[in-house]
Amino acid sequence: MTGNETVRMARGDGLLKVPQLTWGQLALYVLLPISWWIVVLYFIIPLLLPAHSTADGELTGWMVLLAPSLCYLFEFGLALYIFRSEGYQLRFSALRERINWHWPRSWKIWGLIIGLVVFGLGLTQLFQPITTTIASVLPPPDWFPASQHPFKPVESLGDALPGVSFSGNYLFLLLVFSSGTMNILGEDLYYRAALIPKLNGLFGKWAWLAGGLIFTFKHVYVWWRFVADATALGVIGGYIFGPLASLPAIMLIHFLTNFGITWPLVLSAVLGGG
Repeated sequence: MTGNETVRMARGDGLLKVPQLTWGQLALYVLLPISWWIVVLYFIIPLLLPAHSTADGELTGWMVLLAPSLCYLFEFGLALYIFRSEGYQLRFSALRERINWHWPRSWKIWGLIIGLVVFGLGLTQLFQPITTTIASVLPPPDWFPASQHPFKPVESLGDALPGVSFSGNYLFLLLVFSSGTMNILGEDLYYRAALIPKLNGLFGKWAWLAGGLIFTFKHVYVWWRFVADATALGVIGGYIFGPLASLPAIMLIHFLTNFGITWPLVLSAVLGGG
């Protein structure tokens, strides 16, 4: 196949028809969100400085969350556009099979998933020197806070989300929860649920791997981090969605690896007066 065809995929009790992408369409769907990320991070954000930066010139925690949320929302919108263009009603019941909404039913599958995630996290740590090497040659902007900057130590929650008064700040807590939710929905619905089933025409049985690498490449807008931080878990995410056929499992893992530490810390700081 060369794309622009329809592949019949086994789903649930029947076959699901999924229109396939051509190379040109694939390039468009990959480059559109990357371009929007670049516009937001490197054209819009500099216009907002120094009004939304700390005394040290770093982006405040509010903008650290708001700016990416605009990009996750864009990816979420693209996913919905793809589903609608395939003729689906934008309801969970209508999309359930199309997006592989199946929890693993076997402890063996869960064991495999856990093993893959542990292996992926180990590789991510092993790859960390790549981040500093790239950043030494092509340094990130100084306005990135310590959570995103390889040469700034993270010694407190305030280093990761600077310029925020946490105690009793329920509006910021709402932003943390909504931004994180949009992160998971936007990336997993778009790069996994929407795109991977449309790659079979170009990549055949390796569509999941292609989707995982596309997810990795998507993070090129943070060029110093994307190889180390996104490669292993990006490919593993493609495998869990594809051959293991479980979007909710990879969404859970994505959430735990991204926010399993941050959300409890912010919640504690807001409720406990941190």
